[in-house]
Amino acid sequence: MYSEQEITNLKSEVKAVKELGEQIGYGHMMALASALWRKSLKEKGFPESGAFVATILQCVEKEMAEATKGEREMYDDFIERWS
Repeated sequence: MYSEQEITNLKSEVKAVKELGEQIGYGHMMALASALWRKSLKEKGFPESGAFVATILQCVEKEMAEATKGEREMYDDFIERWS
């Protein structure tokens, strides 16, 4: 499971993301984060093709939606517990 320090860190991260998302909009925040992620990867010489977080489920192909279900549920659980 998670250590007390990891839980404390996750709570702080959830709070920071919630505050920024409420301030600038969650979709905008995710689009900016994706662009920054791609820039970071490019600067390091890594492929940047996967560095995009789709913000509309209809944009995610059915197979990808199924493949990411567990990860989405994990993060949803973080939010339920610690926000």
